[in-house]
Amino acid sequence: MNKCQAVYFIVLMTLLSCGSYTNHYDTFRKMHYSEEELAQQKTKNDSSFLKAHDFDGNVYVFLGDWKIDTSLHTVSGNAQKYNAERNLIKSGHLTVLSDSVILFETNQKLNKNDGGIIAAKTLLVMYNVLITGLCLSTPKACWGSCPTFYTSDNDNVFVANAEGFSNAISPSLEYEDIDDLGFIANGCKNFSLTMKNEALETHVIDHVNLALIPVSGDGYVFHGTDNRFYTSSLCTAPQKASIGGKDIIHHINKKDGNEWTSLADKKDLVTKEELILEFDANAQKTNSATGLVLTFRQTLMTTYLLYHAISYMGDEYSDIMSKLERDKKLKKEVYNAMYKTLGGVEVYFFDERKKNWEYQGEFYETGPIASNTQILPFTSDIGNTPNKIKIKLLFNKGLWRFADVRLARIDTFVEPEWITPNILMLNDTLGAEELLNLSSDDKRLITFPGEVYDLKYKIPCAEDKYHVFLSSKGYYLEWMRSNWLKDKNLYKLHQMFKNPKKWLKKETEKYTFYESQMEEDFKNSRIQQSDKKLQNLLYSNH
Repeated sequence: MNKCQAVYFIVLMTLLSCGSYTNHYDTFRKMHYSEEELAQQKTKNDSSFLKAHDFDGNVYVFLGDWKIDTSLHTVSGNAQKYNAERNLIKSGHLTVLSDSVILFETNQKLNKNDGGIIAAKTLLVMYNVLITGLCLSTPKACWGSCPTFYTSDNDNVFVANAEGFSNAISPSLEYEDIDDLGFIANGCKNFSLTMKNEALETHVIDHVNLALIPVSGDGYVFHGTDNRFYTSSLCTAPQKASIGGKDIIHHINKKDGNEWTSLADKKDLVTKEELILEFDANAQKTNSATGLVLTFRQTLMTTYLLYHAISYMGDEYSDIMSKLERDKKLKKEVYNAMYKTLGGVEVYFFDERKKNWEYQGEFYETGPIASNTQILPFTSDIGNTPNKIKIKLLFNKGLWRFADVRLARIDTFVEPEWITPNILMLNDTLGAEELLNLSSDDKRLITFPGEVYDLKYKIPCAEDKYHVFLSSKGYYLEWMRSNWLKDKNLYKLHQMFKNPKKWLKKETEKYTFYESQMEEDFKNSRIQQSDKKLQNLLYSNH
């Protein structure tokens, strides 16, 4: 459910630890930009270009016209080819195979009818597009969402039932994301799901399937932090919930749209806080395993940080991202660096006999839009705890929102039944080709800002009722906003990676200044189906 955005923003920073790469790129830039443009950190936005980064680190720069051959899967035209050190090695009429390209970058309209040759791999730089006033006033809170999914016609984005693969900000990060839609479907009925692209992003989607698990009576089904599905016949709400001595029980003891969150610390963004929960031990007397059920989502903190990282990259966005794509070890290292700085929601159980807190695991899922519900199976046996069961959640202040907390008895784990959509509608038109792309093993459905897809599923007749979970797999490409280019600062990008804790502390004052208005600005800057003028500037379906 990733921001769409996620701790992976830090991956983009590590590349600057290689000083030689930056020096070679400075030479490369000077061949294309005037001294005045370099001084102002601007690019030539009056002429069209296409950059193709290959798996060996070379880059092809096509200027003016280029031709896409959908049968041969090639791009050709007048171009210059530079090696990994950005030395010119070839020029003239050149051809590059799409399969050899990691990422493209262009300032021209995208076209999904290029056979997926360019659209699925392109970072669009919007040099000539005026962004909404809200994005100009609070640029790091502009809408970014990954695919959003709805089971109703409610147009309030924060009632979205799910957001898909929030961490997958590039092709190599593609993964399957499972979300609890919070919906019980009747057997033998049709089920409708609306999928939207509401951001300045390209979404490249492998599948959007449903996982169905039969339910009856008062039973529950949960998706676990270990990616398994569990049934439960008993869930209890906490009797007490407090943070720093303040009672917050009314925020988290039922799913009513009410949430608890805190603002970031005014002195340091990297500040932890504790939520102490107490449950009635008599209500949980059991020999079965137990788990904590949490309904949660992130705030806009990671979105803000991701956008800062991208803006610091400026006109080297595609160069840095393509290097990231080639270096798996680097991705892992930098993910761990940022993950250790902000972290997830750690869960502890207080052992009355040992008189200490025992670590049980953690919840972690990125994305500021849709809440998700998961269960964390405990590693400790809490069935014979006397009087009251005490649970502690430890997490970064200002990073999380909690809507509901439960203690659940785990009866068994189950395997779901998987179903695929049988009908797809795009902007109220039957999309047979789009459905084929979504169903095919070797194709992807590509979506652009403002597009709305209605997916139809046929629920099996074997059971009366099913709990519905969503499985979405894919990745997305964040577009570079023109007003971010002026923020280019490779030194600060380097700082974000080398010492994220120190950088975050320095950024605290700026973040907390915008924090209270961020969510409203974020919501109001999304791209809607009715924004035809903006859509026509950015892409074509013909």
